[in-house]
Amino acid sequence: MRVWILALSVFFLASCDSVRYGSLPCEGDECEASSDIGSSDSKENPSKDEPSKDNPSKDGKDNRDQKDSLENKGKDPEVRDSVEVPDSTAVSDAKSLPACNASNEGEAFMVSGEQALYYCISGKWEKGAEELFAVTCKDGVLKLNASAADAESDDAGDFRKEGISIVGVAQKGPFRYGASVKLVELDSAMRLADSKRTHETCITSADGTFGFDNVNLVSPYVRVEASGYYKDELTGGLSSSLVTLNAVVDLSKRDTFNVNMLTHMAAPRVLKLVQDAGNNQPIGSMSGRALSDVLSSFGISLGSSGSTGGFSGWGWNRGGQTSTTSSSDHSAEDLNIFGSDDYDAALLAVSVMMQSFGSVSDMLSFADFVASDIQGDGNWGDNASKAKLADKLLKLDSEGGLEKIRKNMEGWKLGDVPDFEKHVRNFWTKTHGFESCGTMNAGQVKHVGNSQSEYFVSYYEQPEGTRIRFICDKTTKSWRVATDIEKDTVGFGAGDYDGQIKSGKINADKFYVYELGKKSWRAATSDDIQEFVDVEEVYKNLAAGEKVIFILRHAERTDDTGKNGHLTNNGKSQSQSVGAKLKGESIYFANSTYTRSYETCQNIATGAGISEMGNDTIPELDGDWFVKDDSKFESYKNSNGGGWVVASEYAYKGSYSDAYYPLESRGEEFMTEIVKPRFAKVSKVAVWISHDMMVVPLTAFATNGKANLRYFDTKQWINYLAGVAIILGIDGTLRYEPVKGLSSGTMTM
Repeated sequence: MRVWILALSVFFLASCDSVRYGSLPCEGDECEASSDIGSSDSKENPSKDEPSKDNPSKDGKDNRDQKDSLENKGKDPEVRDSVEVPDSTAVSDAKSLPACNASNEGEAFMVSGEQALYYCISGKWEKGAEELFAVTCKDGVLKLNASAADAESDDAGDFRKEGISIVGVAQKGPFRYGASVKLVELDSAMRLADSKRTHETCITSADGTFGFDNVNLVSPYVRVEASGYYKDELTGGLSSSLVTLNAVVDLSKRDTFNVNMLTHMAAPRVLKLVQDAGNNQPIGSMSGRALSDVLSSFGISLGSSGSTGGFSGWGWNRGGQTSTTSSSDHSAEDLNIFGSDDYDAALLAVSVMMQSFGSVSDMLSFADFVASDIQGDGNWGDNASKAKLADKLLKLDSEGGLEKIRKNMEGWKLGDVPDFEKHVRNFWTKTHGFESCGTMNAGQVKHVGNSQSEYFVSYYEQPEGTRIRFICDKTTKSWRVATDIEKDTVGFGAGDYDGQIKSGKINADKFYVYELGKKSWRAATSDDIQEFVDVEEVYKNLAAGEKVIFILRHAERTDDTGKNGHLTNNGKSQSQSVGAKLKGESIYFANSTYTRSYETCQNIATGAGISEMGNDTIPELDGDWFVKDDSKFESYKNSNGGGWVVASEYAYKGSYSDAYYPLESRGEEFMTEIVKPRFAKVSKVAVWISHDMMVVPLTAFATNGKANLRYFDTKQWINYLAGVAIILGIDGTLRYEPVKGLSSGTMTM
């Protein structure tokens, strides 16, 4: 007895395979009759990167770059068809219909402006002809068939219910006209196996409604298949291929039911519950519990109440007994994605979740996998597949996908869209370990701590891995992807002074400014931070008659910081690469009294193709030009965190005034006494090589503090071969640009 119920359960899980690889709708002469959808020729060729058949959540190639695409929108193509597929059988008004002739006799077109079907009949387009003639539907295509006669395929003469009408709606998104709905009566004598009694109808509307007229039923139990194209919530257009959704329905007490993603996923669980009850419980008594099991597996708990009894009106009480089972007062076949209550919102949420998983075939494979997991004990227990789905929903949500879905569905004008977003967000946030978002934790920012997630990081400020973080929104009371400023300024608190700049906690390459008046941080702009410009760009943009002196820090050195320390081999290569940017110029070189400064000049000359460098040693480039008291400077270095801290605090905060000269006056003095007189030696370009303790305050002076070398706050320090371009205009005035010889003007220490 149980063999049949098990066989039927397996059938439900496998039945989608026969339709999940249907072809796209086509137009014109390229359209040909579709082959049998269940044939092997119609299936996509599997690749070695496809998910496992047993567990479609296992990593395929679509999973590898998911987190990168979230951070770089548009750079990682989706595996599912995210582009809207236009409906080739729909026109805006009757005037736009194609010519009606022998080539399209019997074909149907939807006139969307009227929401009515027109059929090509004997050279004319006729509206609503399905009321007068029979229609057929196959592979999602609707056609008029004037010769077809109404027929019923049952072979029983003893009907338990005769001449009934059955209505409902088929939805993934709404199934389109041309979809078919098939009822297969289940033979209760054979323990719910398929009988030969079947009933079929075609959907002839744009909203998925279907109807069966004058149906004679022997069994109260039916297996339902709805197959066709549907409106895709994610794209707003037509699905890229056919889909078949199933249901198992008890018609003893109803003559209306819907087919949807929840009926599809609950059907195996319903049959398993009937089996576990020893086949002594009717299907209807288990529908509510199966729905609750599926919803709870997605973290949706909507309560339970009520009971359903036996089939007293039909005489099918097993052993004359009426059984009662605690269950939801809703069944999956009651629900509608445009319904008004929270169960309808839950249906739409699960439908969206499944759709987000990938293509139509991926969606159904994953839905069947989850349904199979739930079937046994009522629980979806595979955490890896949950994490993968949560990642996809996280991505969808972060890129505005839920808002787009709502807009798409509202644009269909088929009804109000229930609040599905809360269930979707609840699933991915709870799966990734986020507590409920509310007033108490509003503004809290978190990272994904689920190690099975693509967005996992072990701690908040982890520099490697994804930069995505999440915030509990105080307005919506739900988690969402945090903006850069929200995730980067966590823990900053009040700034120490107006204009203070700090680098981001997550995005170390972004900077934020404290406004004392507003007592808040904001993103730094070009008015706050002046970017370093490449040496070559400054050189090439000199106006006629202008000259430039580049004062740069030396290239990479060895560990010997004394006067006789040398460049590393890499430092020599760095220098030569800068020289190549100035190739062909007669360059005036100057260096400090340190060997590494001279070697930097030598290698820049080599890169520029200069064999006779010449040189000018300028002691003022040694690094102590701004220092007034060496002993106090050394004392501060030893007590306050080193020379980088002391020099940057002096340059940007005016600290240590007893150890340093005033920045402005000392900077002007350097320009007047050291720089301007030597412009007479410059043909067009000069390169002077100095040291960080000189270049940092000089750059701060030249840029009015806008070059970000605030090591004390942001850990930014002058990079090798970076510094200041001093440009002498033809009118004798000086202007300044912070410059870089390598890819960056700063290094993070």
